[in-house]
Amino acid sequence: MQIKQVDSKQGKVFEVVGYIGRHEDGTQARAKKRGFESKRSATQWFNNEVALFKNGQSKYNKKTTPNVMTVKELYDMWLNTYQHTVEESTLNKTMNVFNVHILPEWGDTLVSDIKPLALQIYINTMQGKILHYRIIIGYLKRLLNMAVRMDMIDIDPFTKVELPKERRQTNKPKQFMDIDEFKAFVEVLDSQYKDINQQAYTLLRLGAFTGMRTEELLALQWKHVDFNNGYISIEQALGRGFNGTYVKAPKTRTSQRVLKIDNKMLSVLAEWYDSNAHKEDNDFIFNNKGKTIRIMRPNQWLHDVSDKYGVAVGLSMHKLRHTWATLALDKGATVKQVQTYLGHANASMTLNVYSDVTKRASDEAGNILSEI
Repeated sequence: MQIKQVDSKQGKVFEVVGYIGRHEDGTQARAKKRGFESKRSATQWFNNEVALFKNGQSKYNKKTTPNVMTVKELYDMWLNTYQHTVEESTLNKTMNVFNVHILPEWGDTLVSDIKPLALQIYINTMQGKILHYRIIIGYLKRLLNMAVRMDMIDIDPFTKVELPKERRQTNKPKQFMDIDEFKAFVEVLDSQYKDINQQAYTLLRLGAFTGMRTEELLALQWKHVDFNNGYISIEQALGRGFNGTYVKAPKTRTSQRVLKIDNKMLSVLAEWYDSNAHKEDNDFIFNNKGKTIRIMRPNQWLHDVSDKYGVAVGLSMHKLRHTWATLALDKGATVKQVQTYLGHANASMTLNVYSDVTKRASDEAGNILSEI
């Protein structure tokens, strides 16, 4: 048993925590409560709970054990099922969210002790620190929904709190290049950067002209390139797991697609093939001594180009993808064409991501009949 003084809205109070006995299966029963005015009252409550537990009359007896699970214990139970339903890369991201943002704050708290006030304070704090805080809050909400379904708690405390709007990013960084900036970027690649780092040049150019995801570019093998007809098949992607990167299926079913590439891009790929020491069908097009490249390396290459030549400044590989889509829509490609080429699951995703461009197209369409 441990008794300590803690701060509360009512001022200094005492909290008691400790193990009150063992269940029939040998596991220990743990009790915790705060709000006592003195150590004596905390000790008395704890001793009473020990006696009740021995007689099988405590709320902490096995029949109601779920009521006293900590958030960490509930998370572990949920994780046992969740880990079999997602890719290793997704599991890794999810566990990072819990380990960084949720468990340090709530891990030792009993699920039944989560009160709306404390939850609201936590939500407000997260909203102030993280732009897309609702993603993190959503995982905690998922656990508490589970606690309600399993009769661990009667009411989900999330039903009693407010979720403030996510903050808008001020001074939002540039999301894509316009046509002149894109031409300047490609000109630098073709005339200068090509002779400095041929592999980086080939990857950056291919990313710029296809809008492929970085994970898709890095998982490409020579067997995926049809040099005769000018096609690239996207059949796999690189994932980030617990022990480094690994090859996995693409992000979604629609991410598996075949892309048409132009003759100039085919020529650039052919030149890289000729100078590559690894050119068997199953060899990776972009590699480090035959092995896959680290996922962050292409971004580092792009930043090198930006720093050295002053083009594509402030952009990332993902924003090269935005650039491709933006310019394609501006040049008259349909939303459906862009959706298919990028591998989006549906057209609504394309519309949401590139809403500024599609709105501009809609505004221009409104003047078409007026010109008749």
